[in-house]
Amino acid sequence: MPRSRRPSPEVFRRRRIAAALVLAVVVGLVWAGVSAISSWLGGSSSTQLLLPDGMAESSVVVEPGQMCPPGTVVVEAQVGNSSGQNMTAFAADETPHVWFTLTNTNSVDCTFNAGAKVQYFTIQSGDQDIWSSAQCARDTLEDGNIVLPAGETMSSSPSPWEKVFSSNSGCGADQSPVTTGGASYHLKVDVSGELSTNDQQFVLN
Repeated sequence: MPRSRRPSPEVFRRRRIAAALVLAVVVGLVWAGVSAISSWLGGSSSTQLLLPDGMAESSVVVEPGQMCPPGTVVVEAQVGNSSGQNMTAFAADETPHVWFTLTNTNSVDCTFNAGAKVQYFTIQSGDQDIWSSAQCARDTLEDGNIVLPAGETMSSSPSPWEKVFSSNSGCGADQSPVTTGGASYHLKVDVSGELSTNDQQFVLN
């Protein structure tokens, strides 16, 4: 009986390469299937929020559209002009305007009460409260729920501060004027129980 001819080394090499390619394809298909099943079971991963420096994404679980959980909305006090441009010093003929920004650190949109009824501005000099919107007329102020987009910052409208003290009789321009000529002040804001996290300082020249 004639002896079978043994394949040459080149044939063996080609067969090994072909087998390796087939194995690689099979492993790739299996891995793709496992990944697809994992994504289907666990849901797609959320994109990391691009928050301002110093802010961390909330780990609290909240359903889209629900009220923002306490501590997940960052409030920052702002001082500037009537156009919403930030300023840290004001000339004698300039009127400071105050407002706040809200940043939703949740990975989904949520609802937040930012109405005038729950907004409280306080201006201090050292440890002394100089002016507080809590002493303004508040009988007609109302709540106001807004939807805060995930990871985004929204601003309130600037309101003038007439450089006066507030008192039990009110907070308007008819109150006693404060010290100027280089005096330093700080603004704090409380919105719906969330306190401003920044130290907003400014000077009245």
